[in-house]
This record gives sequence, structure tokens and C-alpha cells, in this order.
Amino acid sequence: MKNLPLNTNPWWWEDASTPPATDRDLPQTTELAIIGAGFTGLSAALTAAERGAQVTVLDAQLPGHGASTRNAGMIGAPHRPGFVEELKTYGEETGYSLAHEGMEAYAFSRDLYENSGFDAGFRESGRIQLANSRAHFAAQKDRAKILNGIDAGQVEIVERDALPQHIASDIYHGGLLYPDHGSIQPAKAHGGLLQKAMDAGAAVCAPCAVTNITRTATGFELATIKGKLTAKRLVIATNGYTTPSVSRHLARRIFPLTSFMVATEELGEDVVRRVAPGLHMMVESRARHSYFRPSPDGKRILFGGRASMVPTDAARAARRLHDTMADIWPEAEAWRITHCWQGSTGFTFARIPHVGEHEGAHFAYGYCGNGVALSPWLGRKIALRALGDPEGETAYARTRLESRFYHRGGKPWFLQLASPWWNHVVDRLETRQIERDRRG
Repeated sequence: MKNLPLNTNPWWWEDASTPPATDRDLPQTTELAIIGAGFTGLSAALTAAERGAQVTVLDAQLPGHGASTRNAGMIGAPHRPGFVEELKTYGEETGYSLAHEGMEAYAFSRDLYENSGFDAGFRESGRIQLANSRAHFAAQKDRAKILNGIDAGQVEIVERDALPQHIASDIYHGGLLYPDHGSIQPAKAHGGLLQKAMDAGAAVCAPCAVTNITRTATGFELATIKGKLTAKRLVIATNGYTTPSVSRHLARRIFPLTSFMVATEELGEDVVRRVAPGLHMMVESRARHSYFRPSPDGKRILFGGRASMVPTDAARAARRLHDTMADIWPEAEAWRITHCWQGSTGFTFARIPHVGEHEGAHFAYGYCGNGVALSPWLGRKIALRALGDPEGETAYARTRLESRFYHRGGKPWFLQLASPWWNHVVDRLETRQIERDRRG
């Protein structure tokens, strides 16, 4: 594998303009303080500022340094594989509300990325979930019947003999196509949203880490590395980067799961169109959850997945992702990897996002890999809730937010124990079943 030297910054950063400067002085007071300058926080800031609120956004890093500019840029209504289980857990009313609100979220975020006066690189590419085994394809068919039956967006079953129209690989048994799903260039989208929020009047101070939050009689006092800020209202929008210093309560109920992505060398548009003729966003059904797509310019393949659940170096992560890519397309063995980067995806223990309020602070987090569509929508919702607007009502306020006695917030040490199980048991058993299916 001819991959070194690797660039460990996201490929997206090279294809985006320099974001606006945010290293400004911290005001002493504000009406609404927002911690986190990713998609959630900036959407909340834009919503509140457009309603006349004085807004100050704080972030420990430069805006968008986290998952907002490190993700794959896949966007669509979040029809999670666990939707059937959600119906059992929450009941039909809430379950269906979540499905339909997912469609609302996608429509809202798509409109934001398409019609807000900045180039987010949106394209209606469609997204296909590829079945790695016969059992996975059977489950996909059942899911499609449910989703189409409740009018939760168009879902098409793709039989195995039709797959060559979508991907040049013979390892899959079928798939589900979401034709109206799309793609963005996340760094461009984030930079555009940042500028739009600032143009609306939001003050963005970053880097400016929050080190402590104190509840007061009139609101909140935030201690930061730049001094103290007094706020009447508070929104926490830190998702997979939530730390105990911001909120121990929230940090105990979410954990960061690292996902890696690689970018190939320029392969040329002819090669990309040959291996991915549908030019879709593509995800797999197997547990290692590979996801991949053409780059916006159509010259590379961008490929992500669970390369490791524990800290590892970029070269090792790139090798594992490259091996998976070559399993899909054998010719990929000769492709050079130029970039390998990582980001933290926020997972709740219930594996579904949650919107809530704790000790007066409003929050939305735990997107579980669906943040590109959900985070602008739920960022808007928590801003409205913080301002006391009933339009902030959301089905995601009715999901469960659970803790575990073994997670105290911060680094998820328990993944050290889970990693061998997933790598050496789950993945191996799944691989054996997939190989049996391939042999017929």
C-alpha cells in the first residue's frame, strides 16, 4: 500500500475558502450564550439572532474543527436501521413522529444548504445502503415496506441484478436506494453557515474554551480562557465533544466514537464513474459500517468507517480502510491514499438523538452519524426552546437519555473492552457469514 506520507487534515479543508476570523474579545454579557460552533451551535445562533436576540457563540477550537467539517457530507432523512425497535420502545405515535420529523429535518437542512446564499456543494446524489449478506437484504426489504407504508420518504429496493447500475462490485446482495438523499461539501457548508450567523449579528469567539458554568439567580456565569461571560440563557451544542467541564451530567450520557476517513489520489472522473456509476452516497450494512462516496469534483473516492474503536495512528487506520475498499473494488489495491483523518461521532446509549434541558441549559446531541441533516434542524429547535417559543417542540425531546454507571464522562474507556469484541468476534462472525453467502 503506497500511502505515506499521509495528510492527516480532512481533504475537505483544501477545497474550501478560509473561514471568517473569530478571535475576538469576549463580551461581558449576552442574552444567549451558545457553547459549540459546529452545525448545531451555528444554526441555533442564526435562529436566535434573526429573532433579535443578542447571541455569543463560544468554542474550545476554531469553529467547525470537530465533526462538522470531518464528516462524509451525506445528507438525508435519518431512517435508522433500528427504526422497528424504536416503534416498540416509544410506541407508534412517537416512532412515526420521529420518522416524519426526520423528513422535516432533511427538508429544512437541504433548503439551508441550497438557498441561503452560500455554496455548500449540495447535490441530489441519492444514497444507497448496500446489503453485505442475504439476511441483511431481507431485513432491508422489511424496512422498506414499513417506511413506504408510513409515507416516510421514497425508498426503492434494488435487487442484486440491478446493482451494476449503482456500483461496480459483485460482493453485495441488493440494497435500498433513497433517491432524494444528497451530498454536501461539509467544510464549505460550515463556513457559509458561520458567515451567515455572524452576518445576522451573532458574536463568535473562538478559540475560547469554557472551563466552568455556574447557575445564577438571573441566568449563567461562564468561566472561559478569555474571562467571564454572564448570560441570561444557555445552549450547549457540543455533541461528541461534550466534556465534564461543560456539563458532567451531559458528558455522562454521551460518548464519542471515533470514525476515520481516507481520500484516494486523483483517479480521474472516468475511473470514479466506472466503479461508482450511480455517483451515489454509499453505505454498507455490515457492522464495521463503511461509508463512501465520490469527491465533489468526481475525481477521488472518499472512504470512511470503523477503522478502530480505540486510539490508533493514521497509517494503521488508512491500511484497514484501504483493505476494506479493496474488498469492494479489487483494483483499489493499487490506489494511493493521500489523506487520512478522524472525527468524533456523538452516540447516546439509546442510540438516538435527544433534545432536552438540564438545570436551565438547553441542548441537542447524540446524532449517531445523522448530524448533517439533524444538527441544523435541532440547533434551530433548541434556540427556539431557549427563547420560550413553542415552535421548538420536537419528537426528539421524547427520546430516552440514559447513563451507565461505568461512564463518568470524558474518554470512553469502556471502548477498550468493546474493541476486541467487535474486531475479533462480531466482525469475524459476520465475515464468515458473508463469505458463505458469496459462495452460494
